[in-house]
Amino acid sequence: MKNVLLLIGFSLLAILLNIIVSPWLAIQGIKPDFVLILLLFVSALKGRVIGQVYGFGIGLIVDIIGIGSFLGLSALTKTITGFLSGNFKNSRSRINDFTFYGMNIIIIFIHFAIFYLINYKSCDYSTQFILLRFVIPETIYTSVAFILIDYIFPFESY
Repeated sequence: MKNVLLLIGFSLLAILLNIIVSPWLAIQGIKPDFVLILLLFVSALKGRVIGQVYGFGIGLIVDIIGIGSFLGLSALTKTITGFLSGNFKNSRSRINDFTFYGMNIIIIFIHFAIFYLINYKSCDYSTQFILLRFVIPETIYTSVAFILIDYIFPFESY
């Protein structure tokens, strides 16, 4: 029960950070996704199934609140992210930091690629433009925030 309340508290904090702090940190409309960072931590700690369920739930909440775009798109991308990141359950101590962060950066890239390709493909933007304008910058920004947060608050200690 304590873990559930802690997760709810961190989820509310991540959503508030996305609503309040992210716009201040935005660089040309590119901002870090704190909900995604929390999802990466939860999935790596609890595994694939919890990661998927949590990703779907928090993604749906993000869509309903209006942080996302199409209803269900954040739920889809965060479910996939929860599954992929959940494969690293209890592996942080067995792999080096470079491999761990590299795999999480790839997962973040996949998340934003799916999100933005579905979101903006109907606008007749080219795939190259979507990747260069949205996916890669958001991946870099969120990855740097993920690494900094993990360095300051190492999640394997929880």
